[in-house]
This record gives sequence, structure tokens and C-alpha cells, in this order.
Amino acid sequence: MDFDPRLTNLGVSVKAAGPNATWSLVSVQYQDETQSGGNHHIYFIVLDASGKQTGGLQCVVDWVGRDPHDKPTVTLSDPNQPVNFPMYANLDLTLKNGPYFAYIADPSQSDVISGLGLPEHRHVNYVLKFAAATPASTQPPAQMTLDQTAQATAQKYTWMPINTDGALYKFALANNLGYPQTDEFEFPFSGDTYVGQVYNLGIVYAKKGDWGNVKWVKKP
Repeated sequence: MDFDPRLTNLGVSVKAAGPNATWSLVSVQYQDETQSGGNHHIYFIVLDASGKQTGGLQCVVDWVGRDPHDKPTVTLSDPNQPVNFPMYANLDLTLKNGPYFAYIADPSQSDVISGLGLPEHRHVNYVLKFAAATPASTQPPAQMTLDQTAQATAQKYTWMPINTDGALYKFALANNLGYPQTDEFEFPFSGDTYVGQVYNLGIVYAKKGDWGNVKWVKKP
């Protein structure tokens, strides 16, 4: 979506309709008081699946705190020009509480933009461009091979890193102590730091940095 970055500071946000969306917001542009030409409107442009501007779609503007006896404002899209809704309600820049929200036809099937209003009563415009949503692919995923299934399953588990260049590993290999059963770990002794690692047949350790003096002890 092409979302004017200035809108974030106003508290304007978009709620996506999800995978069943019929209408998606593809562009939201902001015209401040120096760009609006004195207007104070929400403009709608609606595009069909081919990207052509289309008419007859319900462009809806509703607002927070609307009296239940009132109805949202509905304007039909025009294939030749944007349709508009004039705003009069304030947007407090501290509270970021623009009361207007807008969508196409049905909020359950359309992206909904909210937080629109007149920042500190300044005359600004919001230009909304909706487009027919691209349907999600219904093609089933490709069947994985046995190798791919094994790889995908293995990735769900934590792999133990093995430092094959490390002194402990080389010592254990040379002394037939089997395969590592833990990652390398550190422990203190008499003011020094030691590095250890558990193998099948014993615990290999050395003072950190003194890799030429590796020792091992049987597992308890």
C-alpha cells in the first residue's frame, strides 16, 4: 500500500479485511492545509480488477459516536472522477482521535481506514484509492518429497551447535570419547574460567584459552 507517512503522526490507521477481502486500500494520500485548496474532504477512487476506475460502488464514511438514529454517509463511486465527503469534526493532535472511518460497501469485506478528521480544525483532504482485491490462490500446495518432509520436521527442533574446530571436540575425537551430548559450557574454578562439554564416554574440559591442555573425566 502507498501510505502517506504523515498520516502516522495523525493517528490514522488501516485495518485489513483479511483473505476474504473484496476491496483493498492500495493508496492513502494526505493533502495538508497548503495542498488541499481550502477543501476538507475524504475522496474515494475505486478501481476494478483490471485497474480501471469504476462506478456504482458504495463509498461509506462513518464516525465514532454516531447517533444510532443517524446513518453512515454513502456515496456511489464515479468512473470519471473521485467522489467526496466533507469533514467538519476535529482531530486533536495530542489525542489522535480523528472520528471518521471509511470503507467500501461492507466493513467485513473491505479494508477500513480510521482516525480521519481535521487536525486542529485545519482544512485537509484524504484521498483514498480502493481496488478490487486479488483473490487468494486456491491451488493446493505441492506435495513434499520424503527428504523435504524430513528437513521441514527437523527444522522444528533446536539443533545443538558443534564446534568441529574446537580443541575439546578434537581431543574427544582423538581419545575415542564418542559424540558430543551437549553444547560447550563454561564454569568457574579457583578464579579461572573453564570450558566443558559432555561426550558419550566422558566430560572434556580445559581452562579457557589454554586449549593445548585439554583433559577429561568420566561422567558421574
